[in-house]
Amino acid sequence: MKLTINKSVFKPITEYTEKIKQEMYASGSALVIMKDNTIVHEYYSGTHHFEQGAKNIDDSSQFNVYSTRVTYVGLALSIAVYEGYLALEDRISMYLNEYDIEILGATTIRHVVTRCSGLTLKNDKVKRVYEAGTYIEGKMPKLLAKILQRATGKTVYEILTESVFKPLNWTKTEWVTEGKSSLVCDIHSPSSYPTLRMGSNIGDERNLYVSARELALWGNLHLNKGLSNGKRILPKEVFDLATSIQSPETLHDQLPRFGFFWWIKDNKVSFKLDELGSELPEGSFQILGASGCSCTVIPALNAVAVRMNNSLYTYDNEKFDHIKDIQTFGNLVVSTLKKL
Repeated sequence: MKLTINKSVFKPITEYTEKIKQEMYASGSALVIMKDNTIVHEYYSGTHHFEQGAKNIDDSSQFNVYSTRVTYVGLALSIAVYEGYLALEDRISMYLNEYDIEILGATTIRHVVTRCSGLTLKNDKVKRVYEAGTYIEGKMPKLLAKILQRATGKTVYEILTESVFKPLNWTKTEWVTEGKSSLVCDIHSPSSYPTLRMGSNIGDERNLYVSARELALWGNLHLNKGLSNGKRILPKEVFDLATSIQSPETLHDQLPRFGFFWWIKDNKVSFKLDELGSELPEGSFQILGASGCSCTVIPALNAVAVRMNNSLYTYDNEKFDHIKDIQTFGNLVVSTLKKL
């Protein structure tokens, strides 16, 4: 029986999306909500940039998703682990002989993909800042992409194109190497010119552009553990690995827990440190990018919510609270879905 939806239930989350677009000084935003494998709500607002002649945001607009891209590296890693190319407990020094082996120490692939390696990477140099498995650091997908290529002989892009993008005919998900009209520009400040971030298509850089619909489908593929429209795209075990808690037991109980870069809802984690809203059920998982793009997957409600923005200005705006924003969005998603 087809679900009859009162569209007014989406008004609060749509209004919040528009409010945050303005607070972030984004020129454009998008919102896509899926329930039971169907898109139940879409909202597109604004333009690709603020300059004259800018294209309107629509379902073909591709946003730079920034850190949201790390889950793509994570899935490529999960495929490689499942196929036996490497193991989570492998020391990263096995694959990275260009770095000081004493600094890398006993750091494993598990530590890197769950963000507790204790290392920092800057200008392709590593530095140890704390013992592996004891605290959370920034994401280092570039290290994992390098390890993946050496272990499998394939880039992140090649692994995912073969396993996901081509089988699903996704044409709005790509590491962009040249400009085109479907790309949404980055807004750095009220007075700066809009920019596009280009790079290689290896899959290790911050140049992954995705439409709101295809990011929602990305979340839905994880929700369904490799099934799309009843067809198996990848083994269930690949997604079990990527979207369940993989953080080592040495990590303090109140620190965030991660799958393969996904934030995983764990009610023991301190809410002040967690990006996931308090109302999200345990087992939900989420990723957020610097420009405001996010993907929230809620298995308990069989749902996915995607929000897109294109502003990097918030990092110079002390009044904008990223954690509070994404927590509020997650809670609104839950309250909205419960009304359907």
